Amino acid sequence: MELELEDVFGPPPQWIDRAGDLATDGDVNWSTPELTKDGTFYHAVPPGRYPVYAGTDRYDLSDTGGPPRYYVNTLFMPLVPADRLADAQWDDEGYDDGPYFRDYACLWSVGAERATLPHWGNKSEAILRIERALLSEEALSRRGNWTDDLADPASGANVLSFPVWDNTLRGFEARDADDEILALLFVVWSP
Repeated sequence: MELELEDVFGPPPQWIDRAGDLATDGDVNWSTPELTKDGTFYHAVPPGRYPVYAGTDRYDLSDTGGPPRYYVNTLFMPLVPADRLADAQWDDEGYDDGPYFRDYACLWSVGAERATLPHWGNKSEAILRIERALLSEEALSRRGNWTDDLADPASGANVLSFPVWDNTLRGFEARDADDEILALLFVVWSP
């Protein structure tokens, strides 16, 4: 089944780049850390190391007097080799009422998420470091402006973090005929 994403989300991102690999130790989500206390959606991903591709758009803010900004609005994470994705069945609905993003979002497994607590109030040094790196003028003015931080040395779980436009997340899972999860697709959108 093909996903008809353009009808809902508009044209694809201007650029798609490999952002790195996500080392997981269990369920995965893409969320803004201080907003996870309101809940988020987790995807059951087997522990492992998976490539992550980021779709980026350039936003011209000249009408507001600001310089152009680069925000990630799409992530794709295949869990299997490309030849197994050819016959994948995509959940064409995704989740409609996904979490809200503000400024940046972290792609991480549950272990990495826990290792970086606290996420609000007196934030951990890991979260403060990610915020400083992603929200600087220099970072927002260029492509490839994401970070890769080791969160849990014991498991190797890391956090890939991305600057995002303040919007809602919608996620999709690709599965095979045996219901094995094959890939994740995350899209930031304005409902």
